[in-house]
Amino acid sequence: MDYDITKYDRPSVAADIVVFTVRKSSSESYRHLSKPVLSVLLIRRKEEPFDKMLSLPGGFCCREETIEETAFRKLKEKTGVDCPPLSLLCNLSGYGRDPRGWIISCCYWTVIEYTGAAIEENAAWYEVSLAGSDGRYTLVLTDDNGKEYVSEVRLSSTNELYNQSAQADIPRNSLAFDHAEIIVNALLRLRSSLEKPYAAFRMLPDRFTLTDLQQVYEAVLDRKLIMANFRRKIAPYVEETGDIEGGAGHRPSKLYTKRLISEEQTDS
Repeated sequence: MDYDITKYDRPSVAADIVVFTVRKSSSESYRHLSKPVLSVLLIRRKEEPFDKMLSLPGGFCCREETIEETAFRKLKEKTGVDCPPLSLLCNLSGYGRDPRGWIISCCYWTVIEYTGAAIEENAAWYEVSLAGSDGRYTLVLTDDNGKEYVSEVRLSSTNELYNQSAQADIPRNSLAFDHAEIIVNALLRLRSSLEKPYAAFRMLPDRFTLTDLQQVYEAVLDRKLIMANFRRKIAPYVEETGDIEGGAGHRPSKLYTKRLISEEQTDS
């Protein structure tokens, strides 16, 4: 065999994970009730490069594990979130994206229900706001104390791959590495996935009101939806449980659950 692996550069391989949820806003007043907001799970780095900066949970792949196993392991170690379903977002391999050397990142994204359960001390949820279009975006992440972290992001026409030269003149980046770009990619993917409500269901308990479901959509899409239109669109995917919302201080709403239907039925 003529192949000699030592003749080729060998990059390190890492996994980075974007975890979204919808939770109540931390800001409340007697005049305005808190509203559900889209949030992303981040950690505060404890080492160089980018010491003390915010970043996505992730880390390097070990020889004895698959990259998917790395993603689950690092997510659990760094945030306490255990084994949610992960979807591949993109692979980033541009030389220079990490100052430590040639590092390929396999990026995953997922959504989970917010339960208020404790997470690791170095992890926290940050409210997400995204403005812009046509590959130019402003990503604003806000912590529970109201502090904002702003990043200017430019993406390729496919909204997929990191472009080193396109990032050279970006004035603001509040996250480590290219993690702002990864979050924007993941949010755009999440928004496009809401043509069908499967991701939205995973951010809710098994039984929910139609208002709960609409609020998840509005938090992710960052716009108000017309109730009648939304309920007509969502009707094929939900069914009544026969129960009503308990403990409500207003007229109780019906509780629904997701309907078990095939993809063929939803496309008809």
